[in-house]
Amino acid sequence: MSGLESMRIKWTDVHLLPVIKGLKSEAMKVQEAFEKVRPDKMVISLSKEELEGLRNMPDDFEPMLTRYDEMYARGLGAFGEVAIPPPCYVAAVEIADRAGIPLVPVDLEEEAYTELYCAAVDGYTLFRHSTRTWLLKRRNFRSKTAEEFVKAWDSTVNKFEGFQRIEKERAASIAMGIEANTSGSKILLAVVEFERAGEVSERLRRE
Repeated sequence: MSGLESMRIKWTDVHLLPVIKGLKSEAMKVQEAFEKVRPDKMVISLSKEELEGLRNMPDDFEPMLTRYDEMYARGLGAFGEVAIPPPCYVAAVEIADRAGIPLVPVDLEEEAYTELYCAAVDGYTLFRHSTRTWLLKRRNFRSKTAEEFVKAWDSTVNKFEGFQRIEKERAASIAMGIEANTSGSKILLAVVEFERAGEVSERLRRE
């Protein structure tokens, strides 16, 4: 799933836009989707705390990257210039503010995510996950597109059951948030990370 997907939920036209976190070119993708559908509300696959952090980012912001972040950025860099914070999310904030429409975070809030993480990931799984970076350094993903790379990366990083459970809960939260925000909206644009967009779409259509 890579293009804009449209569906009708209740009395709202919902447009789901999968975005690749990190690619600079994705900012234009958000702008083009906005101009095409002209929403009266937007939702974004960030937590409330993440959105607040994005809005209040200092001018001298310097990202603190994990080893996974660094390897992801290197791999994604084969398909275009990479930037942090994700340009797709920065663009969504700027576009919504400029248009004067609501931008609502629909990912798990920080406290809920922390509780889920502690319940889903035991110490042994965390150890195995943290030591897999040396395997990833050796792996050649052989991806032909950014979408293929992101899908392969997500599958590899979230290989263990506990991490899969977390991502499923995140997809459920995003889908529920999209549906909840159809209230009071005629045209809703949902900017959702590519990795979760397919499952979010399935949940919305099923429910």
